[in-house]
Amino acid sequence: MNLVRHTTVSKPEVWQRWKGSHRLALLAAFEDSTTGTRVKEFRQGFSREVGPQCRMVEHIWLFSTFRLRELQEIAAEEAAASDLIIISAHRTGGLPDEVKGWIDLWLGQGVRRPSVLLALLEPDYEGASNSVQAYLQEVASKGGMEFLVESREAPEYRWQDR
Repeated sequence: MNLVRHTTVSKPEVWQRWKGSHRLALLAAFEDSTTGTRVKEFRQGFSREVGPQCRMVEHIWLFSTFRLRELQEIAAEEAAASDLIIISAHRTGGLPDEVKGWIDLWLGQGVRRPSVLLALLEPDYEGASNSVQAYLQEVASKGGMEFLVESREAPEYRWQDR
């Protein structure tokens, strides 16, 4: 089931499984230092929420590294094996072609477990494009993933009960 959440990150459908897990795989890809800071803040809050008994296996990628096909392939394998995939980007414009190429590679490998795709985006501004969000929602649908969106200026990532 693909769900879209705004304003606060809601607990995904797989939350109970994650909460009791001793290992979670997380992959994050970000555009620049601003979007990278968003990922870092999210990861810290998420780690607190799942608790110290859960070992996080984290893979962090900067969008520009996907210009190299070899790195796209490595990141695609990591994404296909991840429980949570985070894409942190600016809302305006679209995702770079190399990022879309990476996404196509990992979708082609199939999702190996129930996964969540989380988009960390800037808040909507008048005239801002929603093309990134729409594209990522389509990616989640194709991959059979749950889709969540966080789009706040100064995020406090707390997993909210539904």
